[in-house]
Amino acid sequence: MDSHVDWHAVDRKVEIAAEVRSLASLHKGERGVVTAVGLNSAAGVAIGDVVGATIARRLLEVGFVPGERVEVIEEIRPGGDPIAVRIGSSMFALRRREAQAVLVRLERPEGM
Repeated sequence: MDSHVDWHAVDRKVEIAAEVRSLASLHKGERGVVTAVGLNSAAGVAIGDVVGATIARRLLEVGFVPGERVEVIEEIRPGGDPIAVRIGSSMFALRRREAQAVLVRLERPEGM
């Protein structure tokens, strides 16, 4: 049995997984690219199927589609809910519960 482990590949997989997060987990100034919108467990949506499907559909309809850039431009304090996000040239206020359905690949700030 070959016990060789490609640690570089393992590290890269962990790094990639860490870069994709729910939009709900982002804070003011963080930005990224939408990778998915939906109800799957990877997005961590914990609301009912019908309500969750409606939220996901509406997010897709207003422009939260894979490949679109998104930025959190404001958080309401205290609590940080809702958040204001820019997607394309539009701005929306989303509850974190709604933003949970959007997966985003984080963009690293320049120079990192």
